[in-house]
Amino acid sequence: PSRPPAAAAAAGLHAPPAIAIGESLMEAAVSADPLIVRLKQAREGIAAVPLQADSGDWAAVRKTVSFTLPFLTLKGYTGESVKSRAASLKTEQAKATVLDQRSALLISLAKLDKAAYAVQIGKTPPAEASEVVTTSVDDALAAMDGILAEF
Repeated sequence: PSRPPAAAAAAGLHAPPAIAIGESLMEAAVSADPLIVRLKQAREGIAAVPLQADSGDWAAVRKTVSFTLPFLTLKGYTGESVKSRAASLKTEQAKATVLDQRSALLISLAKLDKAAYAVQIGKTPPAEASEVVTTSVDDALAAMDGILAEF
């Protein structure tokens, strides 16, 4: 059963702001795999982080991170998480690859959140944080692509 949009939004099941649903996401929706759909939404959100940072919308950067974190570990609405899906993969190599990519993604997201928070509280100048954003986004996208490739 699907939730009404208001209930989904209240449960935190919405795409981060300023992220358009692209063609790739529509293709994912057709696949009817809720975890893949959420991961692709998160990937689009992460790809938009440099634009959010450049425009000074550090709250949106942090919202993108918080949108992505739950389904890396918690089953929640999708009924599955990256961690639980990794446990069900057939080969040990695939399991290890997904869990390694998940760890790399979590580290990149933590760096993004820390940089955005530091700017928000005035501890770090935006230009300095932008360097962290560029590196962390590249690392996060590579990790997300590695996860999606195994699923």
